[in-house]
Amino acid sequence: MRVLQVTAIPITALRFVAPLAIALRETGHEVEFASGPGTGLDELEALGFLVHRLPITRQLFAPRNLHSVGALRTIMSSGGFDVVHAHTPVAAAVARAAARRLELRVAYTMHGSAWGTGVPRWQRRLFTAIERRQGRWTDLIFAVNPEDGADCLRLAGLPQRSVRILPAGGAGVAPDFFLDEDESERLRNLTRRRLGLAAGASVVVYVGRTVAAKGMNTLARAFRLIADAEQEAYLLVVGGRLEGERGTYSRERFGRAVGEQAAAHVLWQGIRGRVAPFIAAADVLVLPSRREGFGLTLAEAGALGRPVVATDTRGARAVVDPGVTGYLVPVDDAGALAARALELLRDRGLAMRIGAAGRRRAAERFRREAVLAAYLEGYEELEGRMAASRT
Repeated sequence: MRVLQVTAIPITALRFVAPLAIALRETGHEVEFASGPGTGLDELEALGFLVHRLPITRQLFAPRNLHSVGALRTIMSSGGFDVVHAHTPVAAAVARAAARRLELRVAYTMHGSAWGTGVPRWQRRLFTAIERRQGRWTDLIFAVNPEDGADCLRLAGLPQRSVRILPAGGAGVAPDFFLDEDESERLRNLTRRRLGLAAGASVVVYVGRTVAAKGMNTLARAFRLIADAEQEAYLLVVGGRLEGERGTYSRERFGRAVGEQAAAHVLWQGIRGRVAPFIAAADVLVLPSRREGFGLTLAEAGALGRPVVATDTRGARAVVDPGVTGYLVPVDDAGALAARALELLRDRGLAMRIGAAGRRRAAERFRREAVLAAYLEGYEELEGRMAASRT
C-alpha cells in the first residue's frame, strides 16, 4: 500500500511516527509524510522519506489550516495513496476533512485526548463533537491509553471494531534504553561528569516540552521545596518549546517561581535528539503534567532502572504501578511531588527497588516491538478491507 503519514510538526513525526514508517517500508509498503514546518524535516528526508510541506499549525482554528485541508486533498488525490494516517488532534481534524469523500482508508493515532484532566469543558465538548463526526469517517483509531480508547466508545459513540489500544503509547521504548544495571550506571556517571555534577549529587530530571500544560509551574514550586531540603539537589530540564505552541513557560518565569538560590541548580539542556543519557543521570524522574496521553518518558526511565514520580493523569496511569515502579500524586500538587521525590532521593535502597521493578515492567510491557506489531496488525486489516472492497 501507499501510505501518507500526516503530522502538524516534524518532532511528532520523528519521535513517534518514524519507527512505524520504517517498519511499514521494511514490510513492502511505500510511505510519505506531510508535515507542518519546523526542525526535523531534514532528518525525515535523511531517513529516505519524501516530505510534503504543509502550512498547518497546532492551533485548530488558525486560518492557514483551511489552506492545509486544500493542500492535503491535492496531495492525497494526486499521490495514489491507499491509506492516510494522521497523528495528534489538529492534524487528524485537518487530514480527515481532506480525505472526506476520497476513496482512501483513514487511520488516526490519538496521541492524547481532551477527555482527561486539566482541559476546559468547552475543549472537551469540542473534541467529543469532532470525534463523533469525524470518527465515522475513520477506519481505525489507535488510542495510546486504555481510558482514551474507552471514551472513543462511550463518549464519541464509535464502534468497537474501529478502536485499537496500543500497548505502549504511540512509539514504545526504543531498544537503546534497555541497558543492564552496569551499563546504565556507566552512562549515569559519564553524563554527570560531562555536566559537572558530583557523583553524590541529588539529581531530579524532567524530560518534555516546557509549556504550562506539562506542569512547569508545579515543577518549579516542587523543586524549590526539594532544594530547600537538599542543598546538593539539581534539576535537569531536557526539552523546550515547539513551533507555534501556546502556553510556553519561559526560563525567566521558571526562575522567579523556583527562587534565586534554587535557580542556580537548574540546568537547562534544551531539546535533545537522544535523552537516554540524561534519564540515566537521574536519581528520580518527574513528570508533573496536567494531562498526558502516554507517559513515554516514564517508561523510558523504567527501562533504565530509574524511579519516577508523576501526576495522576491517564498517560501516567498507563505506565506507573503506584508504589511499585513509582508514585502518582495529584495534579498541581507541588508539595506531594516534592515529598515523593525527596523520599526517593533520601532512601537509596527504596529507589533501587522501585527502579528495578520499573526495569522489569518496561521490558515486559513497553518495548517498541509491541507497538509496531499492533500497528502492523491494524494495517493488515486495512489491506484486507481494501481487497474486499475491490471484489
